[in-house]
Amino acid sequence: MTLYPTSIRAKLTLTAVAVMGVVLLALGGIVQIGGRERIMLNVDAELSRRADDVIQAQKKAEKFMRPPPDGMGGPDGPGGPGGPGRNGDQGPFPGPEFGQGRGPNQSQSPSRSPDGKLEKNGPNRPGGNRGPGPRINAFRQALKDIGNHLLAIGPRFIAIDPGPPFAPPDMMEAYDKSVIPIATKKGIAYSDVTVDGQKVRIVTKLARDDNGRHWLAQVPYPLGDIDAAIGTLNQTLLLLLPIALLLTAAASLFLIKRVMRPIREIAVTADSISGEDLSRRLRVAGSDEFAKLGGTINGMLGRLESAFSIQRQTLERLEAVLKQQRRFTADASHELKTPLAVIKANTGLMLHGSDLSPDTRSSVEAVDSAATRMNRLVQGLMLLARAESGSPTIGAKPFDLKIAAQNAIDQVHRPNGKVVSFEEDNSTPMVSGSEKDVERVFVNLIDNACRHTKDAGHINVRVEQIGAEAIVTVEDDGDGIAAEHIPHLFERFYRADSARSSDTGGTGLGLAICKGIVEAAGGSISITSELGKGTAVTVKLPTVQD
Repeated sequence: MTLYPTSIRAKLTLTAVAVMGVVLLALGGIVQIGGRERIMLNVDAELSRRADDVIQAQKKAEKFMRPPPDGMGGPDGPGGPGGPGRNGDQGPFPGPEFGQGRGPNQSQSPSRSPDGKLEKNGPNRPGGNRGPGPRINAFRQALKDIGNHLLAIGPRFIAIDPGPPFAPPDMMEAYDKSVIPIATKKGIAYSDVTVDGQKVRIVTKLARDDNGRHWLAQVPYPLGDIDAAIGTLNQTLLLLLPIALLLTAAASLFLIKRVMRPIREIAVTADSISGEDLSRRLRVAGSDEFAKLGGTINGMLGRLESAFSIQRQTLERLEAVLKQQRRFTADASHELKTPLAVIKANTGLMLHGSDLSPDTRSSVEAVDSAATRMNRLVQGLMLLARAESGSPTIGAKPFDLKIAAQNAIDQVHRPNGKVVSFEEDNSTPMVSGSEKDVERVFVNLIDNACRHTKDAGHINVRVEQIGAEAIVTVEDDGDGIAAEHIPHLFERFYRADSARSSDTGGTGLGLAICKGIVEAAGGSISITSELGKGTAVTVKLPTVQD
């Protein structure tokens, strides 16, 4: 039992499903890889923009943290946070968050209360809120205003040259230290790290402050939403894959069934065409490949019909010729019986007389011997013609095959010390037919074995019954027969070698007569032989109930 499908319909369906599965998997892989790559490109571009904004915010924050030049202090001076900046703008951090004086290093100046008294740390004195806490908070708020929730975990600032950049202490530790050399050399680098259990994308970008010091800014981008979206996409693809395969299988079965319909019609019609009637033709419709196939088969059927018609006519002529040959053989044999009988009678009378000269007696004996051989030949031809004609066997009745074999052994002349043994089992094989004809078969076989066995040779006749068959085997230990002669031994007048000639008394019809008698009785005969070891002839006849 094989698991591989044998029908073309199943093979095509499985092929279509397999191809669709491969295509869907390939498309899913392309969509997943290409989509993620596209998303990451957008993320990297967004990170680069955010990093630029963070760097600018840090620079502006650090500028307002430095003390202004001499003569430009005060809350409304050009260097103070309340007045215009160095370039004439207000700066990104106006108001009290970053102080109302000259900066963090400016000396305090007293202020007066409404009643004219000096106040040391009043709320209205310049520089009253210049401590680091409000400034760092303002810087954090500025960073949040730059981006959105994606920057909730905050950027990082890493010093390269001496002197750290202005940043809160908790923003001075790098997220990914491995990319610092790359970013320092190339100016920008991207990497993926895990921060507080979540996967983030990090851009590390090189920056330089107004004093020429270099530092790095690392800006994170959480990838949780992206991974979740890609996971959803994968689940969707996995869900759609079996559905698509089932739909492909159903569509393939439907379409292939329609496509294979002409093939089924061709098969049904071709199966109904037999050798007796080749006039039928396949129905051809359309001009596709199946129509061409049907036309080709119709052409082949036409050629076969012509060939069968010629063959039938030839067989009829051959049968007529064979009938004429059998009739001629039978008639000629019958007509030759009377003159041969006359010749034999006259030669017999002449040989019994005593007044013949030696030369005359020799001539008469030669004529008598030739008449004897001719008589055996005529009898053999008549018997062969009767067996091949299919006429009912004369005197057919059930008989014991062992008795027929034993009688045949008794009738054979065994010259030069040749031994014929008889071997039998405990069965009693009864066969139907002419006992006389069957005895003649065994006589011919045993006589052949004796004539082609060396002096003091041994011939064994074995009779046994196996199932519903009676089997008689005649074996000898003679020289054997070459393999190329065996297929022709049952042909008329065929002789394998010079020893098988009419000089030894054979007519060349013995085995042909044996085959005709055995086949007329419903049996079979076969020969096996090996050079130097002998020959075995096996006769099989169907048994009957007594």
